[in-house]
Amino acid sequence: MRPLVAVAARLQGSQVSVQALTRLGSVYVFLLASWADSGRLAVVALQGALLAIPYTLMEALLGRPLSAGLVPGGWQLRSWAWRVTAAVFAPVAVVGYLCATVALPQTGPVDRLVLLVPVLLQLPLEALFWVTTRTGGVRWANLIPQATAVGTLLAGVVFVVLDLRLDVVAVPAQLAVLGWVLLRRPAVVPGQVRPPVARALRLGAVYCVAAAVDLAYTVSLPAVAGAVVGPAALVVLRGLDLLFGPFHVALSASVRQDVVAGRAARWRTGARALTMVSLAGVGVVVLASGSLRAVVADELATVAVGVLALYCAYKALLAGATWLSTRHMIWAPPRRYLVSAVGSRVIAFGGLACSVAWVDGLAGLVGQLLVAEALVVCWFLARIRARPPAPAPRRWGRPRRAASDRRPAGPPPAPRPAAGDRDRPAPAGRTPGGPPGSSPGDPGPG
Repeated sequence: MRPLVAVAARLQGSQVSVQALTRLGSVYVFLLASWADSGRLAVVALQGALLAIPYTLMEALLGRPLSAGLVPGGWQLRSWAWRVTAAVFAPVAVVGYLCATVALPQTGPVDRLVLLVPVLLQLPLEALFWVTTRTGGVRWANLIPQATAVGTLLAGVVFVVLDLRLDVVAVPAQLAVLGWVLLRRPAVVPGQVRPPVARALRLGAVYCVAAAVDLAYTVSLPAVAGAVVGPAALVVLRGLDLLFGPFHVALSASVRQDVVAGRAARWRTGARALTMVSLAGVGVVVLASGSLRAVVADELATVAVGVLALYCAYKALLAGATWLSTRHMIWAPPRRYLVSAVGSRVIAFGGLACSVAWVDGLAGLVGQLLVAEALVVCWFLARIRARPPAPAPRRWGRPRRAASDRRPAGPPPAPRPAAGDRDRPAPAGRTPGGPPGSSPGDPGPG
């Protein structure tokens, strides 16, 4: 029994369990909507894509500065997290509402606002997660997303029995976990200050630029898919993304392993092998089993096998681009990596622009994703290959003197006599400080 408890405790303290439970909750809500609330299936699909905003934004503004040790020791971490959350609350709401308006024009204003409630509630939860990693430990911090996911799983049964709308199934769990975390107030440390809002945001601004560009593409993809192909494309893309959940979990684990290892990271790792094995396994199952695709969503059952094969190839290129981007981030200077990250998203946005102009079906949309990701891989390979030479290491200490200021060449000075020898008479024919046979006034040769 004790070994099982030890394994469970170790798993609870790892990020693999957090990612697995979070993705399981997302898959669960999508499946419930597919079975019991098909009228809002497209809304749930878009909501799942919009939930990437709080995850990515809070990691950039709070998590990365904490990991880099940039947060001053005199700051109140919870106050810092609340001010960052309050500053980004309105922009996230505006972006989410605009995406819902573009992707689902048939929905009303009330439905769009209700769709955003779980997304906005996830902002303070993510902020408290990152703060708790420093104030309460990683295990307490992991309980925040884990309890939210488990609460969502339990609430799903109640919502189906009571015939409630499933786009707010996560709200009860989010509110319960948020109240529990707020009741556990950390001890007040004398001398800590509340940072100004501008400085609180500026601390993670550098990390937020690259994340915001990548996030803009993540949010724009389902919006463009819904506008170009229709709501069915939203369901198909979201369903495929859920089916490839094991692949995404393994890919995230491999990236985290590279970031932790830093410049000691290797190309051949067990996490990368697991990623490719999971990609191959999921790809075979998705291509061979139409009944499994029908369980996820009816729209998936009618997708052609060729389109699914293109999507599997796109996921393989996505893994390669992610690994190259992480390696480039580790080795390149921050500004150079920022240029590379923005350039990759420019290529991806260019593909979306081509989709708006020329694509009129799901096959063309998936083909565009494949071509754009192949160009992103080539972009990162070129940026890594053409990296500038490393600057000469800076010499610390006293500067070297010019040749004209150096001491003339000659024999080294005679060692100073020890303290006990200073009062002894010099040997015959030798004076202190000179060679044998020298006179008292002769400084010696050289």
